[in-house]
Amino acid sequence: MPYLHSRGDPASRIWVILDHPFPSDVSKGYIFSGGLGWAYEKMFTEAGLDMNQCYVTARKPDTDDPSLFGSVDSSLQTYRPPLILVVNEAGKAYLPELKPREDKENFKTQLNKYCGSLLNCPKLTWPHYMMPVYGPDKCMQDWRERNVTTYIDFQKLRDELEHWKIHGTLQPLPIRELLFHDFDFDDLCGRLEGFRKSPLLSTDIESIYPKAQSSYLPHPGYPITIGLANSKSSGISFNLFRESPRENRILFRLLDEVFRTSRILGQNFFNFDAMFLEALGFSIPLHLVQDTLIRHHILWPELRHKLQFMTRQYTREPYYKDEGKHWSLKHMHSLRRYNCLDVCVTFEVYEGQEEEFNQRPHLRRAA
Repeated sequence: MPYLHSRGDPASRIWVILDHPFPSDVSKGYIFSGGLGWAYEKMFTEAGLDMNQCYVTARKPDTDDPSLFGSVDSSLQTYRPPLILVVNEAGKAYLPELKPREDKENFKTQLNKYCGSLLNCPKLTWPHYMMPVYGPDKCMQDWRERNVTTYIDFQKLRDELEHWKIHGTLQPLPIRELLFHDFDFDDLCGRLEGFRKSPLLSTDIESIYPKAQSSYLPHPGYPITIGLANSKSSGISFNLFRESPRENRILFRLLDEVFRTSRILGQNFFNFDAMFLEALGFSIPLHLVQDTLIRHHILWPELRHKLQFMTRQYTREPYYKDEGKHWSLKHMHSLRRYNCLDVCVTFEVYEGQEEEFNQRPHLRRAA
């Protein structure tokens, strides 16, 4: 394939970096000049962006001239764009999160997890957001992914650009007060008293499961931590069981009072959390529970309904779900931090859903 020129002005605030050009671009001699480029340009327009105000380039220009291979990295350092889209496999060169990992016998990147996340490249020293996204080839194969990329990821990029134009700086990522240390008992009781009669209390439990070859199978697992948040910006997570039986009795009575006097919010609450909490003896007023999973089914029946996807849709929180996988019973801080994030993000998702229900009030009765 002959050398294909980049498209646009490298001084643009938005850079689009591909791993390599598409064959459909050969006839005109520059990147995104063919049918796939036109499709991406249409997606940009629908999202409120202008492709002509972006700089589109490729890390591997499909030429045998080795002097051209590093030109993208040096140009990045020269022009310092604040917003960078890395398309398909291009992110592997910049983001540790997208390094290939072995999955059975095939190597796969983590692109499907991190799509739409506002990430930072450790190689770049200036303030920036680098967002992994699917390319036009993937979007044309999967129309649902095409719409998700357009109306979620690209519109998020549009909002970041608008903030940059107004303030001249990037909008900071969400700032949340996450409390997940080993609480002193009196401190924990005081915080639970503060949650009583909360207008809305986001709740989530984390469970421990038997290993695949365990003799305890098919035991469904057992809750070990619980997270609570009455806003999107502040949450706590703590162990459900304490060493002192007396403290356990007091803790469970306080929690039960909190559940009976607050409106509960959860993600997949009816199918998971409610069953475990009721098995532990807590009284949950199920008729007052709001479940973001059910609400999302009502609002967007055609989309995926996991919290991972709703985080991408409703928040600016980068992907964090892998944080809940690397912990031990002796070192539970990472699990409790993950638990904290879950309840805060669920609260933020709920607020975004409320805005959509206000725009489509005919759906609220189903919720």
